[in-house]
Amino acid sequence: MSLLLVLLALFVLFLMGLVPALFLTPTAIVVARTANLTAPVRPDRLHREVRPYGGGLAIAATLMGWTAAMLILGWEGRHPREPMLLTLAAVPFFMIGLLDDRYAFQAAPKLGLQFLAAAIAVVGYGIKATVWLDVPFAGEVVSILWIVVVVNAYNMLDHADGLAAAVGIVAMAALGLGQIPWLMEHLMSGPYVLVFAFLTAGALAGFLIYNFPPAKLFMGDAGTMLVGFLLAALTIQAQYYHEGETPSRLVVLIPLALLAVPLFDMVCVTLSRIRRRRNPFRGDATSHLAHRMLARGWSPRGIVAFAAGAAAVTGGASVTMYFLSGPALLLPWLAVAAVLVAMLIVRRPPPAGITQSSS
Repeated sequence: MSLLLVLLALFVLFLMGLVPALFLTPTAIVVARTANLTAPVRPDRLHREVRPYGGGLAIAATLMGWTAAMLILGWEGRHPREPMLLTLAAVPFFMIGLLDDRYAFQAAPKLGLQFLAAAIAVVGYGIKATVWLDVPFAGEVVSILWIVVVVNAYNMLDHADGLAAAVGIVAMAALGLGQIPWLMEHLMSGPYVLVFAFLTAGALAGFLIYNFPPAKLFMGDAGTMLVGFLLAALTIQAQYYHEGETPSRLVVLIPLALLAVPLFDMVCVTLSRIRRRRNPFRGDATSHLAHRMLARGWSPRGIVAFAAGAAAVTGGASVTMYFLSGPALLLPWLAVAAVLVAMLIVRRPPPAGITQSSS
């Protein structure tokens, strides 16, 4: 199988996600308004007029539609049920987010539901990481915690127009590209992680056309929890290490580099709120990356470009890690560290006299 054919197939997969989402998103706007799935104007949000959610509806419909098509056409992964299992595991997160968009859950019950949904995905559907620890249930515990952390990190990243979608596209594409060597060398009959990564990237791109600043709609928690779960689940089930072939076992740290932007934003926001003696689970319009950048004079579109560029650097670094070992592994991690330092610099509080901007 030639690399050119693989790349062409990935582009087709991207379009298969983009085109349906592009046409479904306007319908999702109407459905969201009809069902009162709207984002109110609040002090902890940047928008200054009521806007519909609905991006999650379009993304979910696209991915579930292609899952159904895979099953009807008899597509198989490493075992025939993989696409169905991933989709079934994603449904609880989508539903929790959808209900939260409508009824605005408090943080504690929402977190409890996320842990329950993660446990169902790991124990019920087998979406579990392999860990080199001789400890009972270590894989299950690590997987549940990873899913909940990534879901919330991606959810918290959705605090400005276009931000979460742009970072999600880049992260999914980098995750998929990192799987190409295993596809080419081992001729896997079911490159299911790669397929879902590029389908999701395409669906996010179709949505981003309407979510790019100034946004016509938001992804909503239905979308961020769905995509956040897919990022967590696909990074768990991706191929990183093969005994005797992969240069270093440290490749298992690739997901941390791949998702460095949303994870680092979550850490910074949490520490900022704790330092100010605020509830770390209660939103505000000052702590996040975009909030600080707006206050420093960045434009909404400039913020999206910066975040996408940062995600591209960390994603590119994650892909190079597959092929390196020893001291050479420091190079991509230095690139990740440089991105995090850049995020810290642009996050610094503005000079005195500069006020918070709004999108």
